[in-house]
Amino acid sequence: MKKEVSLKDILIIIQRGLNSVDKRLLDHGEKVAYILLKMLKTQGKYSQDHILKLCTLAIFHDIGAYKVTERDKLLDIDSIAPINHAIYGSLFIKYFSPVADLSEVVLGHHFTAGYLKKRSEIHIPNEALILGLADYIALIHLKNNVIEEKIIINKKVDYLEENINLFLEASKSTNFNEYLSSNIYKKELYDFFDIKSINKEEIIKYIKMLAYTIDFRSKATVRHTIVVEGTSYEIAKLYGIDEDEAVRIKIAATLHDIGKIAIPVSILEKPGKLTTEEFEIMKSHVDIGYKMLSNLGIDDIRDIAMAHHEKLDGTGYPFGLKDEEISKEARIVAIADIFSALTGVRSYKDEFSKSKIISILTSMASEKKIDLEIVNLVLKNYDHITKKVKEETNELMNLYENLESEYSNLLEKFA
Repeated sequence: MKKEVSLKDILIIIQRGLNSVDKRLLDHGEKVAYILLKMLKTQGKYSQDHILKLCTLAIFHDIGAYKVTERDKLLDIDSIAPINHAIYGSLFIKYFSPVADLSEVVLGHHFTAGYLKKRSEIHIPNEALILGLADYIALIHLKNNVIEEKIIINKKVDYLEENINLFLEASKSTNFNEYLSSNIYKKELYDFFDIKSINKEEIIKYIKMLAYTIDFRSKATVRHTIVVEGTSYEIAKLYGIDEDEAVRIKIAATLHDIGKIAIPVSILEKPGKLTTEEFEIMKSHVDIGYKMLSNLGIDDIRDIAMAHHEKLDGTGYPFGLKDEEISKEARIVAIADIFSALTGVRSYKDEFSKSKIISILTSMASEKKIDLEIVNLVLKNYDHITKKVKEETNELMNLYENLESEYSNLLEKFA
């Protein structure tokens, strides 16, 4: 019998996803989390549960950089606060993560003590400065493959003498240079995360957070996912599927493109037809997503989500499933995905007309690509579905707009 899913399992998936975006920052979040773990344990001030939350946050503390394309700046160990990605990341964590109450720690992790002294009206928790120091130390090791204590000692003005001394004290019992270079630290870090079991709702929340890091790069990608979500849910209800199952299908729809985190933005946002080589790379997002969602106790959701490019005649991918090998739930998400793509506006296409969308769906059903019964259900209820989806997706689209506005306001505040 499989053990319960632990925090370790989900954080490995998140780190794997973030690693795939930029190899230059390979395992950076893990290293920051480990340094933070040793410092907080040395300090002895926080409970185990709070340390777990802070170290979890450290794994994806730079999540905002996947939106504001600021990753080059992350490699600059002398970068001065404020930094855009920390502001955006804090908002993302505030609205979409299970550790929303720690969003200000991410907001302030690139503020220096000197900056905060000059801006007395800004209140940032000390945990942010400790995280910032752990981040700085991990970057030194990334760039130089060695941490020289004299470099750290010279940063007392930026990171507070008490926090510098905390790291030096932790260094007496932990050989950070040896552990970080040899990856010894990973076992200790993930053994610590493994002590906390998480339920299915928490798992889904973490995975949705990762999925939204992809979607929130542009309004078009946000719209696509929430239309697939809403359309899948409406089709499921019209089909007579009960509420619990309809919600499960909706969650699968949310996660259907999660593997795109590993696809280059140049391909995802290309204003035109992909080359054969680019299309093969794009297709790999399903394999990547399947692996990311495996071994988490949500195989039922994974199997629905990752079959959205399968075709009833066996010509789809990644597994070439056909006929009854494709579940009714997966067929619903597949049609919702096509429906969203046809109704969406991108830089290279306008929204297709209702008549053209009906023609395309009907043609695909007649060619045994997609389920005829579900297509007929969609066409019979076309106006109802589009109306309900618009109503249901307004909330998230408004949140996207509000987040962008709040981001701009915070940038101005900290300028």
